[in-house]
Formats: sequence, C-alpha cells, structure tokens
Amino acid sequence: MLTKAPGYLVRWTLLVLLLLPGMVLAGEPLTLHAADGVSVYGTLERAQAHNRNVILLFHQARGNRHEYDPLLPVLHQLGYDTLAIDQRAGGDLFGGHNQTVEKLGRSTGYLAAMPDLEAALAWARQRHYGRIVAVGSSYTSALVILLAARHPHALAAVASFSPGEYFDDPNLVKNAAAKIAMPFYITTDPDEAGNVDEVLRDAHGGNIVHYRPAAGVHGASTLVQARDPRGYQANLASFTAFLRQVAHAHH
Repeated sequence: MLTKAPGYLVRWTLLVLLLLPGMVLAGEPLTLHAADGVSVYGTLERAQAHNRNVILLFHQARGNRHEYDPLLPVLHQLGYDTLAIDQRAGGDLFGGHNQTVEKLGRSTGYLAAMPDLEAALAWARQRHYGRIVAVGSSYTSALVILLAARHPHALAAVASFSPGEYFDDPNLVKNAAAKIAMPFYITTDPDEAGNVDEVLRDAHGGNIVHYRPAAGVHGASTLVQARDPRGYQANLASFTAFLRQVAHAHH
C-alpha cells in the first residue's frame, strides 16, 4: 500500500490543479443592503482577477438571478465580471429561486424594486469598476433606463430588453430615456416593437443602438437558445458586438 501512495497523491494533486481555476472564479454569493434596509441577494462571477469591467444583470417579473445563467460564459469571455441579483419583485422562473423574495416574505410591485438596482450600482462603484453596464429584462429593462437617467456618470452603458411604460406614470420611462447620453442598447421581440418606439419617442442621438430583430421573444430570453431557438443567434451577435464596443471605448 505504501508503494502506491505517491502515485495516488500525484493523481489527486493534478486533479486539484485542473479544477483550481474554476474554483477560484466560481460564483461568490453576495448580500447587498438597499437604502430602505431590504437585504438583496446576488452572485458575483469573476471573468478574471482585478477586472475593471462589470455587468449588472437584472431579471424579469417572476424571475430571479438565474435568468442569465446560460449567458454568463459569453459575458465572461468578453471580459466582464457579472453581478446578477434577485430583486424583491420576482419568483421562481428559469429553474431558480428568488432568495430576496423568500426572505422578504412577498414579491413587491415593479417600481418598488428600484432600490435593489441602486444597491447593485452602489456596490459596483464601491468596488471601483471602471466600466459598469446595467442590463434589464422586461420590467427591469424599464428600471435600468431610470437608473441610467439618474446616474449619467456612473454607468458606462445600459441595455434594455423589452421595455415599456410599465408604471403608473405613463411618461416615466420615455422621459428618462430622453435624458440618456451614454451608449444605450434597446430591443424587443417584433410583436412588441411599438413599446420600444414609445419609450424612444423623445430620445434621439448617436448613442442609441435600436436593434430590431427578425425573430425574438420577450426580455433577455431572446439571447438564450433554449428560449428563442429561431432568433437567439442573431440577437446575441448584435448584443455582444455592442458590449465589445463598450469594453474597448475610452473611459
């Protein structure tokens, strides 16, 4: 038995070394604290050590941070760390569980989740990321427009998948969109194109990338093969091209 021990240890050492990069860059659970005291749960995934680029990922209604799981390898390959959070308006879609809703005891209205996005942005600024990109899906695609209008110098870019005037004030989102001067990616599925036209009614400028897909589905699911087999390839190519431009822009 003693004669086999060195070989056994070598094999285990090699296995550990092979797994180590994945272990080092594995998801790191985070608890953020919104301004109103609510605990917001999320996961940080690092693309590389000492990164200056991060994408903040906000899910759709009845969803959770796992909406974006299929996209994380692509975003990391582009050189972005990712922080995906469970907002207080959400649920158990996408095979995941919304920890923030669970701890709070209920899911709230959409606009009530705004402090959760603010907390994620504050966290990224405290970590001194040089480029912070906010991505929203469905109701959060409207909230990220509000976030960008409120923090014009904190975000490097904003991406909005299927926005609309989802709140009581029918002009809230379009008024915010008109104030955005940073790189601004906006899109939706063809059946909801009128919603984006409404949001962009007063927004004009070379900063806006208004992508009109030939095929698509609601929200950021339009980037995921299993959820949008017809449109995802072209839609993901468009979005990743935008992110590459942002990553290489002077900032």
